[in-house]
Amino acid sequence: MRRLWGWFEERLGIGPALSGFVDRKIPRDIGWFHALGSATLFLIIVQVVTGIALTLSYVPSPDHAYESVLYIDATPFGGFVRGVHHWGASVLVIVIVLHTLRVFVWASYKYPRELNWVIGAVLMVVVLAFAFTGYLLPWDQKAYWATVVGTNVAGQVPIIGGPLLELLRGGAQLGAVTLVRFYGAHVWVLPAALGILILTHIYLVIHQGIAAPPRLKPLTEPVPGEPRKATYEREYAAEKRAGKPFAEALYIDALVALATLVLVSVLAIVLGAPLDAPADPNSTGFVPRPEWYFLSLFQLLWYFLGPLEPLLITVFFLVAGGIFVLVPFLDRNPERHPRRRPIALGIGAVCIVAIVGLTWLGATGAASGLPTVAARPGLSAQELAGLELFNTVGCTACHTIDGAGGDAGPNLSDVGTTHSADELHEHILTPDTPNMPAFDQLTDQQVEDLVTFLQAMQ
Repeated sequence: MRRLWGWFEERLGIGPALSGFVDRKIPRDIGWFHALGSATLFLIIVQVVTGIALTLSYVPSPDHAYESVLYIDATPFGGFVRGVHHWGASVLVIVIVLHTLRVFVWASYKYPRELNWVIGAVLMVVVLAFAFTGYLLPWDQKAYWATVVGTNVAGQVPIIGGPLLELLRGGAQLGAVTLVRFYGAHVWVLPAALGILILTHIYLVIHQGIAAPPRLKPLTEPVPGEPRKATYEREYAAEKRAGKPFAEALYIDALVALATLVLVSVLAIVLGAPLDAPADPNSTGFVPRPEWYFLSLFQLLWYFLGPLEPLLITVFFLVAGGIFVLVPFLDRNPERHPRRRPIALGIGAVCIVAIVGLTWLGATGAASGLPTVAARPGLSAQELAGLELFNTVGCTACHTIDGAGGDAGPNLSDVGTTHSADELHEHILTPDTPNMPAFDQLTDQQVEDLVTFLQAMQ
């Protein structure tokens, strides 16, 4: 083994660089929490490796995508690889969120690491974009209808919504062009962006050093009038003098990476990768529900109603995203220790509670199955025909009438008093709410029957 290493070392000369990297000093208190960063990188590598393996058998076309997924599941280790890729995505989101929380709680984004926070925030967005574009690839019911909802949200953006929807879908409806575009973004565009961001992120970590856990009392005494850069460099030098070789932290990183690999593998073996029925654009009864990490956003959409809905949604996401990216520049408190940052941590705690609460509501808010609304006395034959449609095409999955139905959408028990027939007709065929699919597969007579029934709900 030494001879083999010597052969490569003689030709590549990487020994000194590798020794300098492994033996360099880092702060002594670098430990398990810091391993979340390396675990994120490890899971991304797992996703890349399993994703490449899946592309060897996947066919990105509506006619063959679903069958190619079935083929992958039937091949030796194919189902395991797809399961690792599926559950690896969920574990990656959890780990990257925990890593972000660790950085936030310890204020590791403060000088001189502001830019690394910004890059990390963009990395999180790219990871979620991977999840969104990977959604559609199995071309099953959940993939199709969840993507309908997601792209509808993009289409609601003021001014640029139409071109943005056209860019995502390649047409008015999801189809072959949509699938190819999502596949291309998933395997080419996003990986390229991810690689650039990760390399930049790692370079900054190495260049600036790993941020030590915050201290109530610094290791060195402050010097009045000293520039901020000199103060930081003097304090970090003291941290490294009292520190340990980076090689010691690598053992922790290796153990955490092994633990995550075992967890994802167990999930893949025990639960496998889910797959619904093949995508059916005419199946209006399917209730779209995204993966758990999008449930908070899914639930949030129900609270923006009315004519200003598109503008409010756009403004909210722009403001929330801007605040997240600009945290280092908005938090002007020079302190890093959590005890001395009550306002920042309080705001962060409120945001976490809100996200967890919205996720819970999104997971449990809509009723499962298709409840049945009972007929009110005195309904006409056409109104009864509309009621039958309401019960069979999926309306009760999200809407309630007289206490029966789901609560993901508005209650329609008295919708006849608040909306005209023309408004109901337009909303059924071209809804302005991104969570509701268009029921343009219904015949003209069926739409009239449904509108007549809803007008009777007073």
